[in-house]
Amino acid sequence: MRNLTLIILLINSIILTGCAAEEISQGIPVPPAKQNLTTKPMPEKVLQLQITGYENGGRMPAKFATEGGGGKNISIGLKWQPLPATQSYAVLFDDKHPVANNWVHWLVVDIPNTVTEIAEGASRTNMPAGSRELMTSWNKTGYDGPQPPVGSGDHEYVARLYALDVPKLDIDENVSRDDFLKAIQGHVITEETYSGWFERK
Repeated sequence: MRNLTLIILLINSIILTGCAAEEISQGIPVPPAKQNLTTKPMPEKVLQLQITGYENGGRMPAKFATEGGGGKNISIGLKWQPLPATQSYAVLFDDKHPVANNWVHWLVVDIPNTVTEIAEGASRTNMPAGSRELMTSWNKTGYDGPQPPVGSGDHEYVARLYALDVPKLDIDENVSRDDFLKAIQGHVITEETYSGWFERK
């Protein structure tokens, strides 16, 4: 009985091998073995935004605050890497504390795509040619730094750099923060943020 079972298994094996050989000879496709395919990573849209004077997430030196906030009102300096396909850059610098309600301290648009730096202290005096400083929550154009209410605790100030696919934005200098965000909607290639903390005691 045991020998009979072995003979049956041997016959089945021969039949299966013959069927596979016939499929190959008749051009019937045989499923290929799984391949370990690796795809090339897509190029990252990275601006590598940096601000001179403090680390991302660190404390802002007092010099960047307004004189009323105990500082010298020196505008922050930004550096970034160029990004292909960018037509212009824009910068928004605002206060994220609930008391401040997104108070805008600096808004710059139409920064040419050849620019990769805005020098520290450049606001109103040494901005990149072609760029425009718009109205802030101070009702003035140009940079005015932190001046949080005394005792309101730490405020997070976020600089946001936008890479845009248009060379200029069709907005005037009195534009609101919300209107600016609407104007760039659909034109942002990528964006990066850099934050700093400041408290006025």
